[in-house]
Amino acid sequence: MEKGICHLAQIPVRGEARSGSEMVTQLLFGETYAILKQEGDWYYIKMDFDGYEGWLSDSSINSFIERKTYTQKDLYLSEINDIAGGTVLSSMGSELPLIGLNAIRLQVTGLSKQFLGTPYLWGGRHFSGIDCSGFVQIVYKVLGIKLPRDASQQQKEGKPVAFDNLFEGDLVFFHKNERIGHVGLVLGNGKVIHAHGMVRIDSLTKEGVFNSDSGLQTHYYHSAKRLR
Repeated sequence: MEKGICHLAQIPVRGEARSGSEMVTQLLFGETYAILKQEGDWYYIKMDFDGYEGWLSDSSINSFIERKTYTQKDLYLSEINDIAGGTVLSSMGSELPLIGLNAIRLQVTGLSKQFLGTPYLWGGRHFSGIDCSGFVQIVYKVLGIKLPRDASQQQKEGKPVAFDNLFEGDLVFFHKNERIGHVGLVLGNGKVIHAHGMVRIDSLTKEGVFNSDSGLQTHYYHSAKRLR
């Protein structure tokens, strides 16, 4: 049985084999389907996700490609279209490729949270004690990305990112009198994970880090970098 894949942000699935027919559901980017039959320029398909059936026009058909994916959890994202080229504004529920930045975002979050509660130790790089830059360095080492040891050195790596465009996995740097002295990892939703007293999750704003328990500001924001 021939299969296809949705190569656009969304594709309408019709109740009948004509363009004016009612849309009964939609395919989202990356969702796959089986082609059951063809009538002229229309194809009757069955969605793999929920088994729903309907008609796609000839222009909506795209040959199936094998991909490793994860299901999008953000309401919308502008992502690389690995199926048709260019970019796509994908919606929650789309199937995005586990490549490049997407993979890093997910893995950084999971890896970094394993250190939660680890005591802060100046010079530490171990689960028994770790400092801020050692924490960031080890998380990215596991992903095959080599970072220098100190926060001031790490700040020279990657590409600058505006605060309003931060994504999970981005590095955020903090300063005192313009001297870089602290680094953390963005978790999204206004949160940062960093080693301060212990590895913890705190609130992140354009001003800096605010302790989630006391509400007091502990660090002053300087800049952010994206490694890929």
